[in-house]
Amino acid sequence: MIEIIFWAGIALILFIYAGYPLTMSVLAALFRKTHAIDEAFTPKVTLVVAAYNEEKVIEDKIRNMLALDYPKDSLECFVLVDESTDKTEEIVRRYTSAGITLWVQRPRQGKMAALNTRVPAAGGDIIVFSDANSMYRPDALRKIVRHFRDERIVLVCGELRLIDARALIATGESAYWRYEKFLKIKESALHQLLVVNGSIYAIRKSLFTAVDPALADDFVIPMRIAKAGYGLVYEPEAINEEKSTEAARDEFRRKIRIISQGLRAAGGLWKTILSSSGLRFFEFLFHKFLRWFVFIFSGIVFITNMFLIRVPLYRIFFLAQVVFYAAALAGMVLERRKIRVKALFIPYYFCMLNLASFFGFFSFLFGERKATWEKAESTR
Repeated sequence: MIEIIFWAGIALILFIYAGYPLTMSVLAALFRKTHAIDEAFTPKVTLVVAAYNEEKVIEDKIRNMLALDYPKDSLECFVLVDESTDKTEEIVRRYTSAGITLWVQRPRQGKMAALNTRVPAAGGDIIVFSDANSMYRPDALRKIVRHFRDERIVLVCGELRLIDARALIATGESAYWRYEKFLKIKESALHQLLVVNGSIYAIRKSLFTAVDPALADDFVIPMRIAKAGYGLVYEPEAINEEKSTEAARDEFRRKIRIISQGLRAAGGLWKTILSSSGLRFFEFLFHKFLRWFVFIFSGIVFITNMFLIRVPLYRIFFLAQVVFYAAALAGMVLERRKIRVKALFIPYYFCMLNLASFFGFFSFLFGERKATWEKAESTR
């Protein structure tokens, strides 16, 4: 029985990280969907940036918005400021004469409360959501909206590029995003992109519905749209650049919040998830939900392996696990000393993510339910 549990744990972990991508690759090759793309299509777009205490980056973001290569008469730029305590509001006001629309939410209620209130009043047919620290390439909007010529497509997600990835944690983050990009491409080929990056995605305004302020819009909205039978796609040429996290402690805390928020969103949408198509449920189960619990499966494998250690084969497996976790520990120690060893970033980042899942799960169970400004890309 212990052997069965051991091998079942290994099989599940392998399928989550390798079997799922392989399965999606096969499905994408067999059932790929196509849709019309029109490079000259320039509908009315509203670009929305929600900001709270972003004085360090908001001016750069505004200049980035104003420099976008998109017809000015077809683009409106909203900055939603959630009663910040720094100079964010003051900085945005300087640019209202240049075409930036400022809306201030008082009292502070959180990002989703601001979006729920203002998005329905937007003038654009297409709503693009961004973050204050997200810098778009000049052609990003054109690359996104060209998909909306086809009425079947109602959501398009762009590409996140991390820059200044010098620290070990940033290297792991970059590798993670490359892996996620691969999955997005395969899901998009089926018009079934699971989740989106909250810093660069667009939807038809007519499909926007209010989201619980305690949940993540970039998880909830795609699930609702897919349930309604519309197409969701990924556009890797619509590029958004962000500086990567260099402080491991900050990244760890951010991931705890993201995972807790993702679990909360899944709990709030369980009826929608269970009634989704078989493909959508399969994506949710192996791309997100079970990945959040790999820390449990890894623990089961390690513990059952201890009971089987007398057998030479299982002794090799146990030694391999010890080496892997030792490499992760070494990566953490070297990270704190700002020493980068590339060979360590996979075990280090894997363990960091799963430890964050552990704390994120307990945060979900016992944490306070509140509005948040944390990005939940792809609710990792």
